[in-house]
Amino acid sequence: MNKKPSEWMKYSGLGIQMVVTLLIFLYLGKWLGIKYGSEIVGSLIGIFFGLFASLYGLIKEFNN
Repeated sequence: MNKKPSEWMKYSGLGIQMVVTLLIFLYLGKWLGIKYGSEIVGSLIGIFFGLFASLYGLIKEFNN
């Protein structure tokens, strides 16, 4: 029973992966912002890094 998964199953977890990546980077950015005195700037930096990391993972997955 070695069935190949269908295409939709292959990509079904990408949305959750993107959200988790964004939330982790948001948390890290917020933590750094609080540590250095600017929570808003830290949050924005975390969101941008999270967005780029999640898009990188998405593009990498589609190219495979």
